[in-house]
Amino acid sequence: MQSIKHDLYDAAFELCDMEPARDADRYNPEGSLYRFQDERSSGEYWAYFRDNLFAVNIFDLRFHASGTMRYRHTEHLCIAYYERNDLVVRGLPFSQGSHVIGTYVADEGGEYLARFDAGAVARATSITISPDYYRRYLLGRFGSIPDIRRMVALVDGSRNFPALVALFKRMREYRGTGIAAELFYEGAVAEAVGLVIDRANEIDLERQGGENRAAIEARHVKIPPARRISADDARSLEEAEAYIRRSPDARLDCRTLARIACMGQTKFKESFRSRYGCSPASFVRRVRMERAAELLSGTDLPIQQIAKEVGYAKPGAFAAAFSRTTGVLPSAIRASE
Repeated sequence: MQSIKHDLYDAAFELCDMEPARDADRYNPEGSLYRFQDERSSGEYWAYFRDNLFAVNIFDLRFHASGTMRYRHTEHLCIAYYERNDLVVRGLPFSQGSHVIGTYVADEGGEYLARFDAGAVARATSITISPDYYRRYLLGRFGSIPDIRRMVALVDGSRNFPALVALFKRMREYRGTGIAAELFYEGAVAEAVGLVIDRANEIDLERQGGENRAAIEARHVKIPPARRISADDARSLEEAEAYIRRSPDARLDCRTLARIACMGQTKFKESFRSRYGCSPASFVRRVRMERAAELLSGTDLPIQQIAKEVGYAKPGAFAAAFSRTTGVLPSAIRASE
């Protein structure tokens, strides 16, 4: 990567009709501020770029007409704290909403696609890290590291992550300059990655029924190169994704989804993980729980009926899956209304 700004941001800013702005008094002067030039949108996007390694971002965007935002990107990872996010981003099942951690696991040559309605808002603080950061910088420093892409995907949708939220708020408020800023942002990004690894280990521990924590943390692997996905395979995966979202109550095992994507099961699983950062089964579970949360908070349907709507014949199995994914029981969602 030449630089994260050149390889990832410049083209996106151009496609979104955003240009540099001078009056950046409300932000750290070490970064750069951009504003929409299109009257259909308004708002600001501030970014601090560190060579080919990472960027720190603060944005508050408003869309006055419905539309889409789409562009091709290089491989990268994004971790954000959304104060509010009305955008519906393909491949991100949980990050829509308010006060939520949203992550994006991007493949080389992949397409970012977000849809929004008139009045939509996207307000967040985030970090973007390049493969040079997690494949070269971290690997060169530590020798072996966890699968960062997988771990970033695992924490998407977290709503109880106070340490990471507090860190993002410190990034938003920081005004230091010079070498102090370089040290602060470098440390903040490293701290954010460390918090994500720790939370992902906790999620693994919960899902594996109490397996020894040290054993989980000891699973350090060298990150393999990302699998390159052809345009045809990407479209096939999107068909499978659309089916999952359209039919959360259907049979969604790997065999069924691979058949929809016109792939063998092994290729389907490998390609799916490369594109979405998680296994098909994990993605299905998260989409189902997202739909369940919508039904719990937005309808009066009995929990037993909601369980059937998202593919669970037994309410007990649904409650257990919902609790593992969200940290609360379905009844707690109803009780909080």
